[in-house]
Amino acid sequence: MLKRLFRAMVAARQASAAMHALQYMSDQQLEDIGFTRETFVEQIKANVLAELDAADVEKSQAVPANPNLVGAV
Repeated sequence: MLKRLFRAMVAARQASAAMHALQYMSDQQLEDIGFTRETFVEQIKANVLAELDAADVEKSQAVPANPNLVGAV
């Protein structure tokens, strides 16, 4: 549940930052980086969610530690 809340907070903050940045960018600048005004915020949000998903997959593929040995170095 906390992971879903964190993801929602990160996505909302990133969308807010993208909307703020969009105010200061020209159509030519957006075109140069491969976006339009209509798709900029949604594509940035999708990129952030994809990065979070990739991090989750990477973390889940890590070798699990034996709980009896955690901290015993």
